[in-house]
Amino acid sequence: MAKQEKALAAQSEVGVAVSTGVGAIPRRRGGVWAEPIQDVVLRVAGVLALVLVWWILSLIFPPTLVPKPMETFGEVAAIITTGDFFYEMGATLRRVLVGFGIAMVVAIPLGIVMGTLRNLESFFEPPVILGLTMPGLIWAVLMIMFFGLTETSAYAAVAITICPMLAISIWQGTKSIDKDLVDMSKAFHAGPWSKVMDVIIPQLISHILAAIRYGLGLAWKVVVVVEMFGFSNGVGYQVVRGFNIFSMKAVLAWAITFLVVMIVIEFGFIGWLERTVTAWRPKIEAWRR
Repeated sequence: MAKQEKALAAQSEVGVAVSTGVGAIPRRRGGVWAEPIQDVVLRVAGVLALVLVWWILSLIFPPTLVPKPMETFGEVAAIITTGDFFYEMGATLRRVLVGFGIAMVVAIPLGIVMGTLRNLESFFEPPVILGLTMPGLIWAVLMIMFFGLTETSAYAAVAITICPMLAISIWQGTKSIDKDLVDMSKAFHAGPWSKVMDVIIPQLISHILAAIRYGLGLAWKVVVVVEMFGFSNGVGYQVVRGFNIFSMKAVLAWAITFLVVMIVIEFGFIGWLERTVTAWRPKIEAWRR
């Protein structure tokens, strides 16, 4: 009898584990900090691999085409210590953030409206698609011709270029939200504002974060192009200066400072924002290893 009771108890535990999913997937071993440390190590290893490839190429090609990594990093240090970095990068960052902010203010409500109202979706879809297919270079040229070499042209070029892409991301995300939750809000007689802020926006967080990442990446490219057309400051202006004197080291040095700032924004601010606004969501990654 004792053996039978033990067998029945074991079977019941297996049944509970299978039904609840507990124990079906082995947990990762290690402490609390094991996985974050591993992620950091792998990311650093990826960057070092790129530097290694760069160093190998510098041994094959002449220094005028591929300067050595340490010499370029020395140029980066000189740019930072002389103070040029903060002035030039500050000008570029201001243009990026202002243009990106304008685009987000327009794109989020536009995407929500397109995803919820069929008539407005049909009305706005052609302009949004046409705006998406227009190259950012053309928008930059048009805005400079219209506003001249002013800050307004940079803001407008960034906003017009990235707004269609942001709107499409929000639009498609709105169309994929859970209809049952929308019907529930109707059953509880929720107002339009409550329906948007309490039902639609929480389900769009992932799409909004993805739009922020893509939008910032595209905004950087557009701003650099605009600055190359004749601005007297900014990272794009410094890249053109390096090109005019055919200094590959200067071009790469400013490009590296540009990439470092983007990495800080991506893994610093956007990563923190994602962890903050999605803290309520359970992390289920059963299929990832």
